[in-house]
Amino acid sequence: EDVGVDDSMRYPIIASMVSRVNALVALSLLFVFPTLLMQDAVFFLTFLFIGWTLLFMTQTMVNLISMLAVDRCHRPNAVAFLMLTSHILGDVPLPIILGLIKDKLAPSCRVGPSGDFADPKQCEAEELGIRKSLAIAYAWVLWALLFYELCRRFAKREIGKARAEEHNTLLMQEEEDDGTREDSAFAYYHSQFQPEGLNQSAGGDESSPLNGRDNP
Repeated sequence: EDVGVDDSMRYPIIASMVSRVNALVALSLLFVFPTLLMQDAVFFLTFLFIGWTLLFMTQTMVNLISMLAVDRCHRPNAVAFLMLTSHILGDVPLPIILGLIKDKLAPSCRVGPSGDFADPKQCEAEELGIRKSLAIAYAWVLWALLFYELCRRFAKREIGKARAEEHNTLLMQEEEDDGTREDSAFAYYHSQFQPEGLNQSAGGDESSPLNGRDNP
């Protein structure tokens, strides 16, 4: 048996869930960005843990949104496309690009084949370059806020279209009902208050004054 969300509720659910996803992303960034100024490792790791945990909490809702955004027959493809784009934009090649940026901003912090920094002492002096690299990585998440907001606006637009169509349908039904009630009222009036002369003439009574002749 096919169990799922009614199609009429798809876009309201999407709009509601996307708003929550955007709120979680924004809250996670409020914990992540302050780590760029932190010197203590405990605070750095604590804020980073809370921030990324809040960000990862959105994954379930993102999967549901991707499935609700398409027809039921396309939902497997939607999930597959979501996984593909998440790997392309998140796993490869973004880490490689960020690594190249870090090597450019802090060349002494480049890790050699032995697993050590190229110049550990100079790497400490290039701390600002490392923090800039982290800032670029954090800023990449800001794209999510933009696209989730666009998703919410598209869902709101579809909701508006559905409401307009529903309103037009109700107006047409009211017009049809009004016409039916007028016909019914007209028939009821004549059935109840039709003059007796009309009833007699309809029955063929020649003595009716409506026949133009008087009774003998």
